[in-house]
Amino acid sequence: MTRAEGNVSQTSLHHARLDWNEAGTPVSSEFGDVYFSNDNGLSETRYVFLQQNRLPARFLHHDSDSFVIGETGFGTGLNFLATMAAFLEQAVDPARCARLHFISFEKYPLTRADLRKALDAWPELASLSQELVEQWPLPIEGCHRLQFAEGRVRLDLWFGDIKDTLPLVPQGPSGLVDAWYLDGFSPAKNPEMWTQDLFDGLARLARPSATISTFTCAGFVRRGLIAAGFGAKKVKGHGSKREMLAGMREDKQPEQSIAPWYARPAGLPGEVLIIGGGIASAMTALSLTERGRTVTLLCADDEPAAGASGNRQGALYPLLNGEHDALSRFYALAFGYARTRLLALAKRHSIAFGLGDESDGGSPGGVVQLGYDDKSAAKLAKMGQGPFPPTLMRPLDAAEVEQTSGLPCGHGGVSYPLGGWLCPADLTRAALAEAEATGLLRLEYGAEITAVHEHADGWQVESRDGRHWQAPTLVVAAGHQLPALLPFAELPLYPVRGQVSHVPTTERLSQLRTVLCYDGYLTPAHNGQHCIGASYGRNQSGTDYSAEEQAQNQSRLQACLPEETWPGEVDVSGGEARVGVRCASRDHLPVAGPVARLAKLEEQYARLQTQQADAAPLPLHPGLFVLGALGSRGLCSAPLCGELIASEICGDPLPLPTDLLEALHPARYWVRKLLKGKPLRG
Repeated sequence: MTRAEGNVSQTSLHHARLDWNEAGTPVSSEFGDVYFSNDNGLSETRYVFLQQNRLPARFLHHDSDSFVIGETGFGTGLNFLATMAAFLEQAVDPARCARLHFISFEKYPLTRADLRKALDAWPELASLSQELVEQWPLPIEGCHRLQFAEGRVRLDLWFGDIKDTLPLVPQGPSGLVDAWYLDGFSPAKNPEMWTQDLFDGLARLARPSATISTFTCAGFVRRGLIAAGFGAKKVKGHGSKREMLAGMREDKQPEQSIAPWYARPAGLPGEVLIIGGGIASAMTALSLTERGRTVTLLCADDEPAAGASGNRQGALYPLLNGEHDALSRFYALAFGYARTRLLALAKRHSIAFGLGDESDGGSPGGVVQLGYDDKSAAKLAKMGQGPFPPTLMRPLDAAEVEQTSGLPCGHGGVSYPLGGWLCPADLTRAALAEAEATGLLRLEYGAEITAVHEHADGWQVESRDGRHWQAPTLVVAAGHQLPALLPFAELPLYPVRGQVSHVPTTERLSQLRTVLCYDGYLTPAHNGQHCIGASYGRNQSGTDYSAEEQAQNQSRLQACLPEETWPGEVDVSGGEARVGVRCASRDHLPVAGPVARLAKLEEQYARLQTQQADAAPLPLHPGLFVLGALGSRGLCSAPLCGELIASEICGDPLPLPTDLLEALHPARYWVRKLLKGKPLRG
């Protein structure tokens, strides 16, 4: 076992700079090489990568329900699109290989406009190309997960230098990749990529029977692949190219990139029970049913989103900071995934929302965060120096704040142009409806859970009215009730009460175009009302209306904008409000993953600080997972966390780098103490 040692850059990625030759082929200005062959690039892709890796024939006889392909240079996405087309055209047996998972790396992603222009050369792939263009992520370092064909195809785009990102790809001891496409600009044009470290990294991620192919036949590439453990040999090249390389992984040794004390083994087959009724449980159920899993969701209320996910309007924007630490990196990636998920669901379901549009800077939507005092202004100024593209976050002076938000605020701040607001209850219902449409989700309402029991063959759950359910796998996504349902897990989470006020709009207030964040938040008008809030009652779980908190919601806005008159039009006197209780953690990150056996963990890792070699895997409760501590950022974090839980249960590639998986692991509180040589308690 080797621990991942990749480093994450603190500099902004920049888009590829392109020229276009006489044949209309994109050429890298940086490397002086074409992105695909002038002589029928699609034909070359099919020959070099599909045919030499024996695809799509291998899809029919694969030993897993997911076939994983890795690629070293995404470029225009031509290889991915050609592979997806071949997979979807093949009459695949769902019992053997139901899904295609494509993992690709790219240091210089194209702009959306260049991507569209490059792919116009292949009209036979037009429908798939359009989906890729629509979902194209922002140039942010890390893993961006995209979904196609109703979840049958997933693409993990790892933006950043491959020497940094490849070691951060999570894998278990049996390997991950079934076929490698070794692509990129030619070794003569881009020698920094074609290194022995790269070849060794490809071998580490390869499954025992993995194949590999590349357009080049350079001698040092062949020798490097052989040294890494691939049986690479020369074969006939495509078109005018005489030779290329192809081969298979030999003598694969077990090696994983996830530290054993943060283990995330594949889950158990069979039905999945989920306890919850809000956005976290809904998104988990959707990701599971998309993978063909049968799910029973147990909701304590008579309808979904009756708790903290039931507010009329919630803000969607990332939680960033100037250090761009684990918290910032997670939310930057989660924001993109959440936004894509929302827009896809909104095409088929009724969801009230107002998000900024990348194609139209004047569209309603977006979020403006104010530097309303010296402390917040300094924090935002530092954030402005972070590695963030302006499409994700950009600084604003006071005049730009007014121009962007529609109202004067007397402060500078930052804008999240693609953020905005949405109705959490609508999103929850849409996700459940989408999951129900698969025929694999059963919803049980009024199921107030009173007991959770572990059995030899799975988990049994009992409700207050005497009903009980049993399944091999249980996911507890029950908000602030999570610690009480699993007392043996001893998760150090706490409830946070929040009251949101509903206020009528006025002619002046209706000019607000963005969500406005300060020491609170105010949403644009929807159905003639704004949401303003929210109060913050740590360790409080009561849901009674509070006149004091109602007044506080108004006074915080006025205190942050003392020079402006329009906050005086915010009228909370009508007493309209909604109270929800959130679940939070000390480090402001969610808990998402398997649950450790605490007593055994303490015994097994008593000397973890000094004895890490050959450490045994984390002792876990088999089949038990938790998703919680989403705090006030559930709209941003729940979709990606739900996808992570589903990926883990189904043994699919995980959608985050290893260090962020550690940061989200439910056992992190205890493992961190042991790694520092501190006692588990006290």
